[in-house]
Amino acid sequence: MTRSTGFEKAEPTPIRFGGERAAGIDFVYLWDILRGNAVHVGAITLGAVVLMFIYLMTVAPTYTGYAQILIDTRQERLSPVEEVVSNLNVSNSVIAGEVITMRSTSLIGDVVDANDLINHPAFDPRVPRPEGIVSRIKRLVKFDAPFHEKAAAMSDDALRSIVISDIRRALTTSQIGVSYAISVQYSSTDPKVAAFIANAVANQYLDNLIGAKEAATDRVNVWMSQRIADLSQQVQEADAAVVAFRNEMNDAAGGGIETTNQLLAELNSRLVATSAERADAEVRYRLVERMIEAEGGLVAVADVVTSPLLEALNKQRTELALRQAELGSTLGRRHPEMVRISAQIADIDRSIEDELRRRVEAMRSDVSVSQNREAALREQIDEVSQRSEQLATASVRLDQLERTAAATRVVYENFLARFKETSQRSDYQTPEARLISRADVPIVPTAPRKLLSLTVAMLAGVFLGVAFVFGRSIIAHPVRTSTELREATGLPNLALLPYVRGLGDSTSTLRDALTEQSASPLREGVVNVRMRLFDKPPAKRPKVVTVTSARAGEGKSTVCYLLAKSLSATGLSVVILDADLRRSDTVRALGLEKSGLCLLDFLEHGGNLKDLLHHSDLLGADVVLPHRRVNTAADILADPKMSGLIARLSSRYDVVIVNGPPVLNLLDAVVLARYADTTLLVVESGQTPVKMLRDILHRLQEANVTIAGTVMTKVRHNDVAAREVYGYSY
Repeated sequence: MTRSTGFEKAEPTPIRFGGERAAGIDFVYLWDILRGNAVHVGAITLGAVVLMFIYLMTVAPTYTGYAQILIDTRQERLSPVEEVVSNLNVSNSVIAGEVITMRSTSLIGDVVDANDLINHPAFDPRVPRPEGIVSRIKRLVKFDAPFHEKAAAMSDDALRSIVISDIRRALTTSQIGVSYAISVQYSSTDPKVAAFIANAVANQYLDNLIGAKEAATDRVNVWMSQRIADLSQQVQEADAAVVAFRNEMNDAAGGGIETTNQLLAELNSRLVATSAERADAEVRYRLVERMIEAEGGLVAVADVVTSPLLEALNKQRTELALRQAELGSTLGRRHPEMVRISAQIADIDRSIEDELRRRVEAMRSDVSVSQNREAALREQIDEVSQRSEQLATASVRLDQLERTAAATRVVYENFLARFKETSQRSDYQTPEARLISRADVPIVPTAPRKLLSLTVAMLAGVFLGVAFVFGRSIIAHPVRTSTELREATGLPNLALLPYVRGLGDSTSTLRDALTEQSASPLREGVVNVRMRLFDKPPAKRPKVVTVTSARAGEGKSTVCYLLAKSLSATGLSVVILDADLRRSDTVRALGLEKSGLCLLDFLEHGGNLKDLLHHSDLLGADVVLPHRRVNTAADILADPKMSGLIARLSSRYDVVIVNGPPVLNLLDAVVLARYADTTLLVVESGQTPVKMLRDILHRLQEANVTIAGTVMTKVRHNDVAAREVYGYSY
């Protein structure tokens, strides 16, 4: 069925979706988002504070015992004896190690054992304790027995490990600033237990320091006593080896090296003297031999060879020669006296010759004896020299044995002295730390800190609220401003209509809005829509306008009423065709009665058009109403009777406003939009996601629908778009 109007329907313009928001951070925009969701932020913050308050009212207060230990670098010097365990060389790394030591399972285990904490009611895992809600839920889900019942069947070692873990979890140790002091803190719901454990850990640490020294000293003493016994045996063996080797060496060499060297020196002296005597004898003997050979007789050596006998004989001969000379002057040669004297001289000469012969022979014998004596001395010297060499060789080994014995003796003496020192020191041990502050029983709980906790909860709530708002904004990405709406749809935004409480729900509120004569953002927005759609030459002015939205509740029906009121005020005849067959609310909104012909009945059975029309004095326009709802609206609206009805209405009225159903998930609005000259898309401020808008626009574009533009509705004072609505009103 062809509908004839004076309006030339334009070809649908392809939708050009806008680009992304300009680079940079728009703080005003972000603030507007927060301002628009202040209720959500406040609700989340209030919830966080309430939850924290409930927690603070139900949680048991925690008390903390504080003890302080000072690593003392000043040590008492009772004696110059050096410690077996060296003192701590205090540095940050050393203090860090001591801090870790105080929280070690070994030290805490000593505390547990020393104080029998396994059987202490505050630590005994077998004692029933209040169970948290979360723990109880976990236990019930796992169908598990209460912990104290399971602990009753555990061994002592397992119970000890549990107690150690519990204490270690509540124990805190730390260095105090840059000092050498260490803080020991223990937290418990019982203030006496908190102070007791803090002091117990500190005292156990000091006891362990002394115990470590004593244990180390005892180990050293035991080891040194064994070592001293071994060294004593080694010293005895070394000394015995030296004595045995020395005796063996002396026995083999016939004396010691000193005796041998002394004998060798004496023999060398005697050899020198003997050699001199032998040389002298040889010289004298050779001289005598040469004289005998040269002068031919023994008489030649009479002046050389001397002896007492020769001297006596020479003296007698001299006297006889003098006597002979004296008598020769008076007596003749033949005188008996002269003959006797001559005979005596001859006898003396023979005696002299015999004596000379004996003396020469004695000189020969002296030379031979000297030579033999020298040879004997040389042999003896050679023998003694060999013995000396043997002794020198053996003395090297002896020196080695003596050095070994001496070194062993020095080690033995050092160990013995050190053993005596450590034995004396073992009865007096001092730790390298001291307790400078004992833990007193705390009076004021350290946790929970109520004011701080509430402040943190409030800040956390604000943070979570802001994160929720921006997270939801990022995920949903709703349209908040006219600029975003234009960028998202590529269509002009005709107006922004403010939110009016009760508008669309209350007839009186709608009547007040429709009858308001003064300028208001709502009135100005509707006028703006009217002028941009209908302030055109008649040939270009649309006669049939379909008003739709993405989803229900965005204010499309209210826009229809306001637009009809504005058009009728200008003298145009207007009719509203309520084609929302699934959820029509016009009767209640306009205060009309369900009388006359129903739209559905008219489309199904036909009838008089006058009976179909209902006049609204509030709008100054006629209204076509469905009195009931149907689920097959798309089929009914697609029937040619519907297009015929719209054609008849457009020929009778200046403007036909079709109140269509939402586009999302329905085909109804697409069918109606085909009958209209143009379509007006209503979008609720801050609620309709961009993706949803683009999806419905693609659907309308595929149906070859012409869209005049968009109208943003329900702009609240705290919305981002509020500046565009309320910022320029008079």
